[in-house]
Amino acid sequence: MKYLPFLLSAILILAGCGTTTAITTGQITTTAAEIAQVAVPVQTEQLDTFAPALQCAIPGDVEETLPGGEIDWSGNTVRATGTGVLDPNNSNIAQARLMAERAAVVVAQRNLLETVQGVRVNSETRVENFMTDYDVIYTRVEGVVKNARQIGPSRYDSLAGIVEVELEMEIHSPQGLSGALAAALETPEALTAPMSAQTKDFLEQYSAIVFDGSLAGLQPSMYPKIYDANGNLLLDTSEYSAYLGSAGQTAMQFVSDLDQILSQPVFSQSPLVVNVQQIAGQFGTDIVLGQQESDSLGWLKAGLPFLMTAGKFLLNVAL
Repeated sequence: MKYLPFLLSAILILAGCGTTTAITTGQITTTAAEIAQVAVPVQTEQLDTFAPALQCAIPGDVEETLPGGEIDWSGNTVRATGTGVLDPNNSNIAQARLMAERAAVVVAQRNLLETVQGVRVNSETRVENFMTDYDVIYTRVEGVVKNARQIGPSRYDSLAGIVEVELEMEIHSPQGLSGALAAALETPEALTAPMSAQTKDFLEQYSAIVFDGSLAGLQPSMYPKIYDANGNLLLDTSEYSAYLGSAGQTAMQFVSDLDQILSQPVFSQSPLVVNVQQIAGQFGTDIVLGQQESDSLGWLKAGLPFLMTAGKFLLNVAL
């Protein structure tokens, strides 16, 4: 598997140019004001000095292979393939191929559902646990799988007499996995307080905050948590799932070469690197900070809604 060990990085991009805050995912560009309509309302005028978030992750870079398919943490997707066999006794080739294609889709959906159930939601829970505990979650996940998009045209092998299709669904998306799990996750309260001086000072001073968990063996999950040195919960990203669902691939990214990211001009300003010495949770997806880091990062929870709305908070995992 390509995903061991991991380096988790929370990147706060500061470029200091332009007056429009935008979050770009693929070919879709969403302004901070539009994100605020579906997430927690924040005072977006305080975010206008920060430049657009970068799409740093390369799809397939950090990929986890399961029996039924692949979890592409870098590409924010889960994929699975299905194969259908043409009926050799059907003289109508076109009809036989169509029936085989339909069978391939059914198999791909079954494999995709199996793969999705293996996705780590947090340090203690996989998607399968949510589906077992909540009937509504099972129904919603099953619905998302059935509506998964097909990647490219069906592949027809006339010699083997088979048709193969590949399906894909997003991890963080209102129409994807996070949207299906929303009923079981906490929703953030409305934020009316202005950006704190600590949040503003950090963004003005540093280009990034990097949580380096490479030596600790940190694992990727949908919603990692950060604890202080005393074991108190400092930050639970599931509380901000609305932000991730709105701009998932830019809000939370998984990469394998942090140096390549930090070599980009936008990171010319030195990042703040936090070396993670300890991880927590059954699946090893949570960060435990040292005492000094705990004292200096106490502002992060209050600042996170602003950072996510502006597209300035990115979680990156690297090999």
